[in-house]
This record gives sequence, C-alpha cells and structure tokens, in this order.
Amino acid sequence: MALHDVLPMARQLRVELTFLGSLQQVAGRGTMWLEVPPGGTLARMLALLRERHPQFVGVEMTCLVNGAPSKAQQELRAGDGVFLLAPGEQ
Repeated sequence: MALHDVLPMARQLRVELTFLGSLQQVAGRGTMWLEVPPGGTLARMLALLRERHPQFVGVEMTCLVNGAPSKAQQELRAGDGVFLLAPGEQ
C-alpha cells in the first residue's frame, strides 16, 4: 500500500463539544475535542463519546451543530462546534 493510500484513512475530524447545563457535571468540564472518522455523523460522534467516556452511557442529549438543531444523520465537518444539553434544558 502506498503512503497516499494510508494518509486519507489516518485523518480524523476534530469537533469541539460544549456541554451545557447539567451535562457539564456529567462531563466534569465545559468543553472537549473529539476526533471522529471522516464522513462521521452526529450519531457516530455520540457513539464515540459514549465509548470513550462511559459516564455518558444512558444519558439523553439534545445536540446543536454550530448552533442549529441537528438530526442524528447529519454529517460533521472539521471544526464543527457541537453543543450538548439534556432534553428540556435551554
């Protein structure tokens, strides 16, 4: 396999997660960066968050991407800001 074949697979997208309301307590911080695979969706990002940070397993979250309400199938892009809050918190 050539080097140019490996590099695209190795690149990850970095998205900034901002925890709002009660999720700051769950996270133990206000923000963090999470790397997701290229073409990763919001649902994949949440799965990775729960895999890497088990305190989020079973925690319901509402997600905003760059300030806009988002669906699970939304594809994320490098540098996106994802805001996470518990349902009903605003």
